[in-house]
Amino acid sequence: MKPRMIFSAVCLLLCGLLLFACATDEENAAGDASFQFYYPRNECDSEGAFCAVSAGIDAEELSLQELVTAYLQAPVPENCCPAVPEDWRLAKAEMDGSSALVRFTGTSVSGVERSVTLACLTQTLLQLEEADSIYAFLPGEADPVILAESDIQTKDLGMLPQEELMVYYTPDAQMRYLTAQTLSVEAMTEAEKPAFLMDFLLEELTGSCIPEGTTLLDISVENGVCTLNLSSEFVKNLPQSFSVERMAVYAIVNSLTELDSITTVDFWVTGAPLDTLYLMDLSAGVGRDESVVAASVNKDAVDITLYPAHSTDGLLVPIARMLEPKSDGTMEEAALEALLRYEGGNGLQSCIPSGTKLLSLRLENGTCTVDLTGEFLGGCADAQQEACAVRSVVATMCALPEIQSVEILVEGLEPSYRDSSLALVHQVEEDWLAE
Repeated sequence: MKPRMIFSAVCLLLCGLLLFACATDEENAAGDASFQFYYPRNECDSEGAFCAVSAGIDAEELSLQELVTAYLQAPVPENCCPAVPEDWRLAKAEMDGSSALVRFTGTSVSGVERSVTLACLTQTLLQLEEADSIYAFLPGEADPVILAESDIQTKDLGMLPQEELMVYYTPDAQMRYLTAQTLSVEAMTEAEKPAFLMDFLLEELTGSCIPEGTTLLDISVENGVCTLNLSSEFVKNLPQSFSVERMAVYAIVNSLTELDSITTVDFWVTGAPLDTLYLMDLSAGVGRDESVVAASVNKDAVDITLYPAHSTDGLLVPIARMLEPKSDGTMEEAALEALLRYEGGNGLQSCIPSGTKLLSLRLENGTCTVDLTGEFLGGCADAQQEACAVRSVVATMCALPEIQSVEILVEGLEPSYRDSSLALVHQVEEDWLAE
């Protein structure tokens, strides 16, 4: 199932409930500078579906954990219900930049009760000057619900054109990760969305990762496969940079696969299938890749670079990864284990033999000594694969800030390579790299 940064059904229900928000309370809040706590009324009446009462606190002086705790412990106004289901408990609340992250434990609830809770939380917490969005982690749901002020409607929009949100992705300045963005558009049919979204991406991303002059020639969807036909500029004007081509491909693919009708994308140029770009193999179609998306809500994640190999020439290619080290492990161990698990795809491959495991890792005075299981040597088909495997480990580990050189052991011993010169390889050499 594709994750959604904003759940459209929740937003629609939330908007519907907020159409009845109490005008009297809003007028009182406008004249009262104190922080307001929002609660759902027992019944929607002439005063609306929600009420706001003065919290009697200086919210800016409290941590988010203290503020949400005070909200949950405050007396519920007469004729109102608790803002949060009674068996929910606050696990954590903290600010992450301009986002308020709130995590609850408990049991899942009905869609209506869930939406009412989100409405109360959003109206309450977005009063904070530093908060422009809410990340709500709800019981029974793997992904957070993300809501911003634009998702709350307090006016009757029934006579206006209906709008909906589309999610699309843009690359960061370093061309390492994609960031999810939302676009508010007039409601349209499912059949209209792919062409609309692709036209928008070509306008929005040209000059960053999509080459100048690229135009959409045709787009169609059948059985979950989107066939995308672009003009020749997409290939001719694309820089020979793996980072740029990776962002271009996945900005398109991850954006289009946000649509329910699309699971994979076939790239065509001027009416013919596009098999390869600079390094990426597109011949089998491209599916969604969540590892390309910045893990903005995970404060413990570490940005590292893996170096697998290009399947044609064996040159190493940088792959950005956000990793969360194990509680009993280090960033260096997490990076190397991620390299050992790398499976490849779209023209990249792991040259490290399957089954290779990390026995130990030691970092001392800038030198990282790694001890690997026997598969590291025994599984290599020839000297070329051995060289690629050694280079892949050395490049990945030397990309970490504390490491200047790498020593490789196999089962605690110095390896006996087919090419004895590999024993002298401890640092990265430029001619190993594709860019």
